[in-house]
Amino acid sequence: MLTGAPDLDDVAALTDADVEGLLPASALAGAQVRAVVAAREEGALEPLRHLRPRAVVVVCGDGTAGRATDLVLALVGPHIDVPLIKTAVMPSWIGPLDVVVVAGDDAGDPRLAEAASRAGRRQAEVVVAGPLEGPLRKSLGGPVLDMSPRIRVLERFRFAHYVSVLVAVLDSLDAVRMSGERAKLAELADELDREAAGNHPGNEMFHNAAKELAARVVGRPTVWTAETPAGMALASHAARTFFASAGSIGVATDVHDVVAAGPLLHRTALPTDYDPIFHDAQIDGPAAEPVRVQVLTTPDREWLARRLTATLPEVDIQISGPAEAPTGEAPPSGPPGLGDLVPLMILALRTDMAGAYLRLVGER
Repeated sequence: MLTGAPDLDDVAALTDADVEGLLPASALAGAQVRAVVAAREEGALEPLRHLRPRAVVVVCGDGTAGRATDLVLALVGPHIDVPLIKTAVMPSWIGPLDVVVVAGDDAGDPRLAEAASRAGRRQAEVVVAGPLEGPLRKSLGGPVLDMSPRIRVLERFRFAHYVSVLVAVLDSLDAVRMSGERAKLAELADELDREAAGNHPGNEMFHNAAKELAARVVGRPTVWTAETPAGMALASHAARTFFASAGSIGVATDVHDVVAAGPLLHRTALPTDYDPIFHDAQIDGPAAEPVRVQVLTTPDREWLARRLTATLPEVDIQISGPAEAPTGEAPPSGPPGLGDLVPLMILALRTDMAGAYLRLVGER
């Protein structure tokens, strides 16, 4: 890692360092969503239209697919009239009345292959959201609904693919009642493309949300948190993607746990008389690295997030757009729904690109 503040605005140096194509790959969330829309329009999910399943079961691991599943289940679960189940292994009761989504980046994972094989033998509707190759492909005993990735990116950048596949599957169940807003995946793709364009390396830090986030995280222990279950799924994704991309150490935990640890965070905060200009590491010792809290929320809940974390010393509130001022009305009631999908996915893309920026700065 470079000493001092990283120069995230040195476009030529960033481009030269990006020999793996991390920035272009991290910016393809919109393209991944658009590919899912195309697959659905081609009829890949047509068999689900008139199906009223007993349950929708997502078989996945703890990686990117698992975090994407947590986000979708948190947003859709309270609003749909069918049980949504996330599991690492196939339940023994799966049968013809169920929909099984096999989601994972490792086509050689025996759990995924076994799940697809057993679900097919028991005549459940099987949707394959991960790469359809290797042992997974060989395990299939019959036709499946192919929603495998069409855009080739690193596993950690497939968050948008898995989220959009799961949303498309649930939205295709026309016989199942779902309250609240419906997903508009084409509009989501457009918004993600707009965010990616704003985070282009040619845009300076003050006009580039991903660069700004990278600068806030670099060299600091970071706690990622949120005030909703969907936000916590995103916080977990952020902590892991920063570690996978740049080796940046962070943890994701509930906002109430963060607030409870407030006195400990104050102990790590820099003293009020600290001045980096006059600090001499040889005389004064190494400067403390206070923990910084990153709160991931939506514009309509921004004021609530600020109120919850008002007593903490080092807090950044991350939202996808301008905060909505309190109106004096009651806070948002009930669990979040698909109306929060776009702002949360914009933050997911931003964290992916920020992690890529941090990796490139560290390798220079």
